[in-house]
Amino acid sequence: MSLALIARSEARTEARLDLASAVMREVPSGERNLIVQLLARTFVDTYAHSAAAGSPAQLVDWVDRMCDAHADTPAVTKLFRGACRSLDDFFAAQGVAERERKPLRSVEDSLREVLQKPRTTRAAAREHVDEVDAAVSGMLARLEGADPLTAEHSRSVSSWCGRLARRLSLSEKETTYVARAGMIHDVGKVTTPPSILQAPRKLTEAEWVTMREHTTYGEQIILEDERLGEFSLIVRAHHERIDGHGYPDGRERDEVPLAARIVTVADCFNAMIGRRPYRPAMAPSDALAQLQLHTGSQFDPEIVAAMHEVVLQR
Repeated sequence: MSLALIARSEARTEARLDLASAVMREVPSGERNLIVQLLARTFVDTYAHSAAAGSPAQLVDWVDRMCDAHADTPAVTKLFRGACRSLDDFFAAQGVAERERKPLRSVEDSLREVLQKPRTTRAAAREHVDEVDAAVSGMLARLEGADPLTAEHSRSVSSWCGRLARRLSLSEKETTYVARAGMIHDVGKVTTPPSILQAPRKLTEAEWVTMREHTTYGEQIILEDERLGEFSLIVRAHHERIDGHGYPDGRERDEVPLAARIVTVADCFNAMIGRRPYRPAMAPSDALAQLQLHTGSQFDPEIVAAMHEVVLQR
């Protein structure tokens, strides 16, 4: 499974959006709601991570769960049914050699089996969950409008959160909760001035004071939507440290919810391996070393150990 197909497009947000648009090609425009758009973008990210692992299993498992979660939404099945073929056509139009596109076809075969599984619709049981998904998608769209790079980061953090939660043997409900929290953890940055958020240099101390306010502003924004109230503490606490030296409240480990501790590790790891206006991306091995260096002070040791296992596929 070649990572080159996706990796060559990861450097620019615009290119990743083009890939997501290609994935949605077979979904009628009238059915491309926020959930479908979010799933298309996450499909691209999950394919990239699955390719890095050298196996489609992660992608196939995720699609299987998304089909269960959205069994009442036909557009989701349409999305996944045509995703690999649409990406194949997209890369072919860009002149990518057939041998490089071949892995997409093997993934398509695996997805076809998943898509043929019978699904039980749970319209009544899903009503609240659908509302939460819609609210999360709305927050992400709001963040996308303010700063696409931060929105891209949030999608990746959500993906890391889900994998960490599964590695930590959390229930499916808890895993979903943590992944959603990761998706909206930075929503408070819609209030951060672009001159600070996109500064091509290290911030001054005064600017850091403003930047840190995104945790409390994020909590306020989340509390404006009653569907998302359960995430407010996680959004507020995702920059707390287990030694009590974090912000905004200086909470110590036992005062910081597990979900927030997971988001903290996922957030910092993805920030280190991601591009920033003022520095190049860090190698994953170096980012893991930084997590280890601050284990027991900034980060929960159990979660850092889980991140090592997730990244190194142990």
